[in-house]
Amino acid sequence: MKKKVLVIMITAILTIGAMTVVYAKGNDNTTKSGTRGSMMYQNTTNRSENYNKMIDLMRSNGFEDAAKAMESKDYNAMSTLMNNLTDEQYKKMTDLMEQNGFKNMGQMMRSVDRNNMVNMHNSMMKNNR
Repeated sequence: MKKKVLVIMITAILTIGAMTVVYAKGNDNTTKSGTRGSMMYQNTTNRSENYNKMIDLMRSNGFEDAAKAMESKDYNAMSTLMNNLTDEQYKKMTDLMEQNGFKNMGQMMRSVDRNNMVNMHNSMMKNNR
């Protein structure tokens, strides 16, 4: 009996360890120019540059209203836009993020469905008002 418990515990520990390593490799926050954390943890200059890059990306890919709302920090307009996104627009936005330097954000967006992302976005917007 003790051997079975020991084998189960060792198997569980090895499985958790392997999953942690695999997750860490897939979530390494690196770019061609070096290590990069999420937008929240970057210094103010980098965060501002990335925010402006995202605005330009939105504007040049058919999300002009989103770009305007982001520029003016109009949280009500951002929430309205997110609430009215179609599944096709959401997929396009996710693809844009992943293909243009915002891979982690794109992957995070892809990991949840549009409705859950809208709820998360609206919750973040409430904290910024």
